[in-house]
Amino acid sequence: MSRPDLYFALIHARQSFPNEWVGRFYRRLDEEVRSRATPLPGLRTGSIHYATEREAQAASGERGPDVRVLVPLYTREFLHDPPTDFAPYLNRRSDVTDLPFVHPVMWDVYIPPREVCGIAQAVSLGNAVREYRDCGMATICRHNAYSSELRQIVELLADRIVRAAEHPGHVPEWMLVASHPVGTPLPEARFFISVARPPGSDTEWTPFEPDRLSVIDRAVQAARRLALLPEVIDAFDGPAADHETRDSAGILLLAPETLADATTRPIVEKLLKRLPQWTTVVVVAGRDQHLREPAARAMQLAGSSAQVARTAPEFARTVEEAIQRARRNFLRGHPS
Repeated sequence: MSRPDLYFALIHARQSFPNEWVGRFYRRLDEEVRSRATPLPGLRTGSIHYATEREAQAASGERGPDVRVLVPLYTREFLHDPPTDFAPYLNRRSDVTDLPFVHPVMWDVYIPPREVCGIAQAVSLGNAVREYRDCGMATICRHNAYSSELRQIVELLADRIVRAAEHPGHVPEWMLVASHPVGTPLPEARFFISVARPPGSDTEWTPFEPDRLSVIDRAVQAARRLALLPEVIDAFDGPAADHETRDSAGILLLAPETLADATTRPIVEKLLKRLPQWTTVVVVAGRDQHLREPAARAMQLAGSSAQVARTAPEFARTVEEAIQRARRNFLRGHPS
């Protein structure tokens, strides 16, 4: 006798260690599906999720139960190198109704330059949640401010999974949404990281000991995690830098020493008073007590667009928040 099918499997770009936010999303989705499930013969309540590459490889040699809905978390990495347990479905036509059904989630907002299975269904999850369309599901999972948006999307996805799993002979209504236009590759999201440091500073900017990676590199990494293409520029390059950043999202990494120096102070004050519309500011203050006053001055000039970081953990959190806010404001307010 064959094993009863399970409701769904969640698949993501796995690494050697579990992804905390993927795990939380899976548990939340599994709970919502279980709360709605009324399984029929041949179907039992349950789901599958392999948190690491090792777990997936260990399970690949076993004949486990089938699932009726696949839920891949689409990211740039996932679509360029899909996990082996999803690769056969990536280029499947979206109107194919053979089991398993495929309902992706946009874990980040990267749209591939070619047609892949389920993009329209993935995008439709956010028809009523702009933050999902602008930032992706990973951002919503990470921030408590989006708790209601998280609940709304997870509940909608759970409803879709349950109806599809319990009525496999009917085409799910979510498979009938209009196809997302992906015939023309979308441009990569350009993102500027402007740097304002005293002239003659060392190449490496590592104010947070014992962290050996510069704050510029940390900012670049944070931007790439959000599927952006970071470009580092010198804020003191004058008209060239201003022209580059005026119509793009970006952040300004500011050393408060520039406000304590008579040469750079007027330049920085002017810069902060007329920040580009889509630029946020991170004041990299460190713990130097002599920089408290210029750091406070920077915050005063930049207003609500600025945050200050005095430790490595604080900088890691602050720079990610600043990048997300800049990109989100750009997406909401840019005329294109």
